Amino acid sequence: MSLSFNDLKKRFGKIKLIVSDIDGTIVSNKNEVGDLTKQLVKKLKNKNILLSFASQRVHSSIVPIAEELDVSIPFISLNGSLIQDRENKIILNRSVIDRKYVEKALRLAEKYYLKIALCYNDRIVYTEDNSVVKDFMTRFGTTYSLVDSYEDYLDNVLEIIMTGNDRNNMREVQRKMRLPFGMYLKVKYFRSQSFQGVYNIEITRKGISKNTGLKILSKHLKLKKEEVMVFGDWYNDKDLFEFGGTNIALDNAVDELKDMADYITDKSNEDDGIGHFLQKFYDNLN
Repeated sequence: MSLSFNDLKKRFGKIKLIVSDIDGTIVSNKNEVGDLTKQLVKKLKNKNILLSFASQRVHSSIVPIAEELDVSIPFISLNGSLIQDRENKIILNRSVIDRKYVEKALRLAEKYYLKIALCYNDRIVYTEDNSVVKDFMTRFGTTYSLVDSYEDYLDNVLEIIMTGNDRNNMREVQRKMRLPFGMYLKVKYFRSQSFQGVYNIEITRKGISKNTGLKILSKHLKLKKEEVMVFGDWYNDKDLFEFGGTNIALDNAVDELKDMADYITDKSNEDDGIGHFLQKFYDNLN
């Protein structure tokens, strides 16, 4: 149940870390950070309240935003598979998928006529036969690399992405990757947010999520749950909200996330919703 703002602001004095999702949250649909957010992040940093991110993006596509907002602490990319700072000096987690599972996914993609791409910390790799994958993905700022073959790119994979328009085939591949590999892999199937009739599978190491990422980050910073405030808008931000800190959903958030939120902003990411909330947060710190 959402709190009133008067009840919410009683928690403000304890907050030391703000963690935000990126797409649909801290950036507009044009991939831009609002001016008010920029101002407030700087003001809050002067009060020793830090900002970090938790996103499905690859690490390198978050770096420009981290530089723009002067975020020097590690941030969470690929939904928890990598936790690293913008200068690549601190690595808190790097969950690489074993080569044999990558090979299995490639064989299944070929058998069931799915398109597949491999994610690393700095780019997403695809072959010409799988070029449609990048057309059906909405990951701003990501570097996509066309390669002749996946043969030389089977190691250091952080996430495997598959896409297709045959729901039954997608479900079958999900089943075959879960069994017998369910102890080692998380195989997530979902319908595309942006493209009708398109289905996706995302494969990462088992036990990896924005939640686990935030646990690792907060432990590194020696923070308690009540000292962390998070912002989100989409289903994968449920993991963030389950961490147990103070949860803020943007006005454009999905209903399931709003149901979990301690507070829902009255503005969307297109209206710099985070910036307007941070202004209220800053004004009510003491």
